[in-house]
Amino acid sequence: MPAELEDESVFRGGVMEGGSLDAGTLQTVSFEGCVFREVNLSGVAWHLIRLKDVRLEGCDLSGARWTEAALERVQFTDCRLTGLQLPGAVLRHVRLTRALAPLSLWPTVDAKHLWLEDCDLTEAVFMDASLPGAVVRGCALGKTEFHGAALEGADLRGSDLQGVRLGLRELAGVTVEPVQLLELAHLLGVRVQELPEKA
Repeated sequence: MPAELEDESVFRGGVMEGGSLDAGTLQTVSFEGCVFREVNLSGVAWHLIRLKDVRLEGCDLSGARWTEAALERVQFTDCRLTGLQLPGAVLRHVRLTRALAPLSLWPTVDAKHLWLEDCDLTEAVFMDASLPGAVVRGCALGKTEFHGAALEGADLRGSDLQGVRLGLRELAGVTVEPVQLLELAHLLGVRVQELPEKA
């Protein structure tokens, strides 16, 4: 794969290892069947990017902005996504594993078959996103913003919900563990307090 990319290009079956892509601003570029290993993509601004059957391993996408992106069968493993912006992205069969994604922005994302595992999503924003059936397993969700998100059928078991930002409407149809109910009690306006033991 070339170190420099041009608008309206299609790349198939390439493997890129290490280094940085000199691709500050790109439009209408497609990657199909590609693998990125430890590639620095921080700060890139890509519009109408298309990724299909792509794996990103150990890559840095900090501060990158992908507007109106379409990702299908894409895996992010051990990637740094701090401050990544994906407004209006369409995600199909996307999996993030051990991603560092605090402060990432996913507003109005349309996701189906999204799987997030062992990720740091502290203060990430999923406002007004469509996330039906999403699996969020073992993730840190402190101050993660889900207001207005469609989470019907989502599975949050195993994740830290302390300080997560969502309401009763967003929780409808979501699966959690019994122990997680204590972390969500404040949404009901109740205090959870054990009776003191009798002397």
